[in-house]
Amino acid sequence: MKVTVLGTGGWGLTLGQVVYENKCEVSFWTNSQAEVDLLSTEHQYKDKLPGVIFPADFKYTTDMNAALDGCDMVLIVVPSQFMGGVAKNLGKWTPAKGKEPIVVCATKGILEGTNQLMSEVLLSNVPWLTDDKMVAFSGPSHAEEVSRHILTAIVAACVNEESAKLVQKVMSCSYLRVYSSTDIVGVELCGSVKNVIAIASGVLYGLEASGKYKIGDNTRAALLTRGQAEMCRLGKALGAKSETFAGLVGMGDLIVTCLSQHSRNRYVGEHIGRGETIEQVLAGMKMVAEGVPTCKSTKALADKLGVEMPIVNSVHALLFEGKKVDDVIKDMWDRELKEEVWG
Repeated sequence: MKVTVLGTGGWGLTLGQVVYENKCEVSFWTNSQAEVDLLSTEHQYKDKLPGVIFPADFKYTTDMNAALDGCDMVLIVVPSQFMGGVAKNLGKWTPAKGKEPIVVCATKGILEGTNQLMSEVLLSNVPWLTDDKMVAFSGPSHAEEVSRHILTAIVAACVNEESAKLVQKVMSCSYLRVYSSTDIVGVELCGSVKNVIAIASGVLYGLEASGKYKIGDNTRAALLTRGQAEMCRLGKALGAKSETFAGLVGMGDLIVTCLSQHSRNRYVGEHIGRGETIEQVLAGMKMVAEGVPTCKSTKALADKLGVEMPIVNSVHALLFEGKKVDDVIKDMWDRELKEEVWG
């Protein structure tokens, strides 16, 4: 099987490594000639995955058509804000009739402006792609760990169970266990919104470090469970299955993204909690924190659907409305007392 990976970030390179170890032919596309030169000569990306060496026979190119030629599967692993452009370019390529590849999207996010999930962006821009070959790939899986063969479980989701199971087979290996699902909406939504909740988690770490607030395990447990409830409410409004939010892509990914030191979204929140502005935080980062743009689109989608998401609204207020942490915490804590409702 030939697999084309669109994107040469840490996760794209890691997933390319997985399918390569499963005896697939792998080619990579990036829009950066500098990345092609770097990876072709050094076979590693020190800024993103220091110490991880990739196979010398990996092929890299900035020519998308050349990378896609003859492929059986396309793995898309680009930042969500670039998905629109990548999808349009993918749509300009025409595979042989009856040879259309399965498309696996490992990008997590909701597109700002259109409020589309990544599968919706792809399906609306790629004429030859149908929903029975559109697979979402998500779960608690830091590239920093998977690239070093640390045991990990993840989910492949498609409305067509056979396509999900094909991806499950191709991408399962000695250190990556893949589960299948038909709830692509729930899987994509969990993978997106958990990044926003992780920024809130980071804020708690920043506040704890500053000594200004008493933050502990109780606090983080409350944030994760109420964050899951918000995710589930939005999922219910979009027709997702409630059990998805209790599984790997829901609570599992929420735990790892909110608590892990590898989490870029937790990093953003932590520095916000210490008093930095979002502009200052992003200027000091080499990698993308998906929760920042996703926060805008999640709030817009929730507002449109009439779904209450106080944690998401609070993160939005911190990042984009100029509100201070003290005011946001007071607003959250002083909200009307309610019955606990899950989802």
